[in-house]
Parts: sequence; C-alpha cells; structure tokens
Amino acid sequence: MTVPGHVAQFTEEAGGLGFANGAAGVLWALHVSGAGDHPERVDWLIHRLHQPGRDLSPGFYDGAHGIAHALWVLGRPDEAVELVDRARAVDPDRLGSSLYGGLSGIGLNLLSFADRCDSAAYRDKAGQIAATVRRRLEERSVPEPKRSTPPTSPPRPA
Repeated sequence: MTVPGHVAQFTEEAGGLGFANGAAGVLWALHVSGAGDHPERVDWLIHRLHQPGRDLSPGFYDGAHGIAHALWVLGRPDEAVELVDRARAVDPDRLGSSLYGGLSGIGLNLLSFADRCDSAAYRDKAGQIAATVRRRLEERSVPEPKRSTPPTSPPRPA
C-alpha cells in the first residue's frame, strides 16, 4: 500500500515517509482537514519506519520529528514517543538551525511533546536547543549602524 506524496519525497532522507513531502504529511492533512482517517495507511507508515536499515534524519519536515508529530495527531502516541526518543540522541552541532530539517523544528516539536507527555526531559532538551540556536544567531548578528541624528520626515507642502 502506498500513500501519494510530492515528487520530492524521493530525494529526501525520509524516503517517502516525511511530513513535508511524504506519507506522514498526507495522512496528517487528511485527518486535520476532515477528509478522513486511514488507519491501514498509518499501520503501513509505522511498518515502514521499522524496516531494517531505516535511518531517518531527526528534522521536522524531512525526518523523524515531523513523522512523530503526525503519528501523535493520528492517534498513535506510543509510536510517536518512540520515534521522538530515537531522534533525541542526535548531536545538535551536526544540524543547522532551520525549521525544515534543523534545530528550530526539532525544538518546537520537543516543546509540543513536553506538554503532551508532561516531560521535563523533553522540555530541558528543547531549552538546550533554543540556547544553541540563540547562540548561533547572536554570533552571526551584525549590529545596525548607529545614526548620529534621528531621522526626520520631509517637510509637508503647505
């Protein structure tokens, strides 16, 4: 059984399972739009996640965190938590800061799971990720030049 997705699903590490372009996103969209639930396809997704050699990136739109988000919404919290736990072990220094596949998306999903599961461990990890992203932004920031005088409006015609 397959789930239709975007052609980009074949170029991402999630291998057609991801939130942005694959099965998890399609199933999530069908559910939240009221177009129906497809438990047999959710089972198919979970089966594919457990295939030998399946190594997902941790990202939200392109990997494990997005799939976990979809699984939770689709009524499969145990599988969702298992996937989040598998993805938490990643070294944050190996990832960018983006929402798509980096720390920002992962951190936001961990905050969501911290509330859903009442988990201090998820909350702490999200805080560490936020600190890393903030540090990266501060290191990259360039201060705006200071103006010697405040800007003025041009005179209005009489």
